[in-house]
This record gives sequence, C-alpha cells and structure tokens, in this order.
Amino acid sequence: MTKPKPQIQLSRGEHIVAVVPEYASGPGWANSPLFVYIDNQGKLRTECIQPDHQTVEQRILFAMGAQISHQLIASVDVQREEK
Repeated sequence: MTKPKPQIQLSRGEHIVAVVPEYASGPGWANSPLFVYIDNQGKLRTECIQPDHQTVEQRILFAMGAQISHQLIASVDVQREEK
C-alpha cells in the first residue's frame, strides 16, 4: 500500500497560518481552490490546493469557510488611496 502524497510540503520553521477557500469563475469556467498561507520566519508564501486534491473534510468545510471569509473581508474598513 502506498502512502498518499502530502498536500503541502513544509520546510523546517514553516507553519500554516491560514487556509482560505475561494470561489472563482468566469465565462464558461468555475473553480474552488483552497489557498494555504505559510509563514517561514516572517516570510509569507502561498500554496494552492485544487478541488481534485482536496480531502472530503475540506470539501465539506469549503462552503462554510468561504462564507465566513467573505463576511470577514466585508467587515474590514478600507480607505483606498486616490490616484
């Protein structure tokens, strides 16, 4: 029996700080990736887990997580700079 391939490879000192589900779509296509934000001693990097590589648990939690993320983003008071 082969061991399943890990979704994300972490180096020494790295840790996951957030996993953000995001619906994306355009004319004739749709996608629902999970963006994984990884901190390595103050340097941030991003990995992406496509739907066909997501676990059953991740797929179950996706819609709720996307809704919470959307509401959190909407709750942030933003002032944009004028050009």
